[in-house]
Amino acid sequence: MEDLLARRRWPFLAFAAVGVVACVVIVALPDSLLAQMERNRPLDSGQAGWAYRLLVLFALVAAAFTMFRAFTVDSVKRSQERDPKTRAMPAERVVDSVSQNAASVPLLTVVYGVASVIFTGQRGGFWLFPLIALGQGAWHYRSVGEIARWLSFQPEPEVEEEVSTEWKREPPDYCPPLARGLLTGR
Repeated sequence: MEDLLARRRWPFLAFAAVGVVACVVIVALPDSLLAQMERNRPLDSGQAGWAYRLLVLFALVAAAFTMFRAFTVDSVKRSQERDPKTRAMPAERVVDSVSQNAASVPLLTVVYGVASVIFTGQRGGFWLFPLIALGQGAWHYRSVGEIARWLSFQPEPEVEEEVSTEWKREPPDYCPPLARGLLTGR
């Protein structure tokens, strides 16, 4: 179980580093560039305010959906019930896949923040988005831990006999179906 819990750490660290780099880039933007962006923004002041509010709303709705619906033990159960390929996956691969997806979702919230800087030309509103992403990432980290604990108590999938995927030459009298139709006239 400890191995499964440790597997979730690296994707979260990698995506957190990308989020920190985005925040550093926003901090490093010169004030003259931000003033120029504010003067030349595609939306007027009122429209930019509404665009910012809508981006915050989208970020909050996306965060709530992923936190309470997308990355849960129940979603993994449903996936395994519907898809036999998922059911046959070892627990390590499931945890790797879920942790990579869960770690990457908060970056979308940071992208919303970058869009808010572009639409408004103001850096101050940006900081709400990394704060939302931080909470979302912490929640996802905990959720992936719950999924890993649940998977550690599940029986290992039965390994089916491997079917040979090696290509074999057709017999000399073989005719492909499309060509058969052309030859027989049907």
